[in-house]
Amino acid sequence: MRGMATPAGPQRELMKKYLLRLVIVVVALDVAVIAVYYALHISDRPERTQETFVAVWVVVTLLLVSTLMRKIRQARRGQL
Repeated sequence: MRGMATPAGPQRELMKKYLLRLVIVVVALDVAVIAVYYALHISDRPERTQETFVAVWVVVTLLLVSTLMRKIRQARRGQL
C-alpha cells in the first residue's frame, strides 16, 4: 500500500469506529446464525435446506459488509 495517504485526525478515528463496528456486526451475525443453525437442527435437514440456509447467511453477510465498507471508504475520502 505504498504511496497511499494515511488519513489523519477525526477522519482516522471515524474509520476506526466503522471498522470496529464492521467486526462486531459480522461476529454478532455469525454467532446468531450459528445458534439458529443448531437450534433448528439444520444439519439434520435435507441438503437443499442446508444450502439455502448458508446462501441466505452469505447474502446477509455480504450486504452488511458492503454497507459498512462503503462508510469506511467515505470516511477515508473525508465525505462523512
